[in-house]
Amino acid sequence: MNADALQGRAANRTVEDLRRLLMQGEAHSPTLAEMDSLTAKGLWITAGKQLTASPALVSLGNQLPRADEAIPAIIGLLPDIRAEWLRIVRARLAEMGERQDLKALIEAINASGALAAELLTVGNTSLAATPFGDLERATLPAAAHEAAAFPVLLRTLAATAAMPPTPPPPQLPQIVADDPGTAWRRGRLLRLPETADTEAATAVLSGALEGRNSEGDAMHWALDHPWAFLLAQFSFTKEAWEAERVSGGINFELESAHLPLLEQPPRVEVVVTLPSGEEIRCGSLGELVLRTLAQLGVVLLAHRIDAATLDDKLGLVIGALLRRDVWRFEHATGGRRPGYAIHPAFSDACYRALGSRAFYRLGAGVTAAIRGSAESWARERMARAGAAAEETA
Repeated sequence: MNADALQGRAANRTVEDLRRLLMQGEAHSPTLAEMDSLTAKGLWITAGKQLTASPALVSLGNQLPRADEAIPAIIGLLPDIRAEWLRIVRARLAEMGERQDLKALIEAINASGALAAELLTVGNTSLAATPFGDLERATLPAAAHEAAAFPVLLRTLAATAAMPPTPPPPQLPQIVADDPGTAWRRGRLLRLPETADTEAATAVLSGALEGRNSEGDAMHWALDHPWAFLLAQFSFTKEAWEAERVSGGINFELESAHLPLLEQPPRVEVVVTLPSGEEIRCGSLGELVLRTLAQLGVVLLAHRIDAATLDDKLGLVIGALLRRDVWRFEHATGGRRPGYAIHPAFSDACYRALGSRAFYRLGAGVTAAIRGSAESWARERMARAGAAAEETA
């Protein structure tokens, strides 16, 4: 199927399908499922008419300053549309040269990156309207031939320049709540935390904290909600590390200024003690989560997410963990700083049949990723501090 399928009323429907795919990671779209030229770029996995976003789709969006620019970037991969947009961009560059606007021309050429080589192959150049006006007005600031569309056209075409055909990623196994090994796989997408999913999640990891199996004991709730499981595994890792009775460990601490907000903190500090005894204040829990997900190969379904933004989102998860007695807050005593640890009742549950199977055995890969990320982060901070000390010596 070619770009003609995106004309008329089908254009708005397909744009909505793309928007849903970018925001939710899943979409039912007969039109997109039949577009082989897009599927060949590895941006999603198709199962019949059902699409699941791939990490490559998130990566494409992250190259662009605005999340909504990913849609014209994807559409610009269709050969018929790309040819039209390339001849308009080339004509705009020629126009800059003719009016001797060298500053704008140099900026545009620098911004084009790998697209410059593709533009050199364009023979026909003009600023005439394309046959895809409805689609352009639904995805660009204006129709492609209008001046207002040029900056977005340039950015989105540059983001996909020289993008080779990529085999679609393999189908991931179906997510089984009590088997973390099915969920935390390389290539899996994870939605950001939220109270409840606006749309059901089947192939991606839900961000919801309520609504799937919100009744019953804390263990079933944690296993049914990915963010609850992940942060529960952080506290389980902390306890297991301490139980080894060797030097080293990890603490999740709260600064005194944030104590009034302990039920939904804006930031939790991560302190790692290495086996050699050095205690390193590494940074925030949000950054450790990002490092752990990167080690697992799990990708956050979000546009240019950073640690500070994630820290703010994690407050919602921590509040739910405290209410469910999965985490507890420990005030400063005996030289220990205030912070979070696993709740004793949930700790006991982790060593019974269901919890042991999920957290200790099948969740071992997540535990290893948390601990490995924490230790490598602490060593990075130590090395950086050492290098800085040498420079000032």
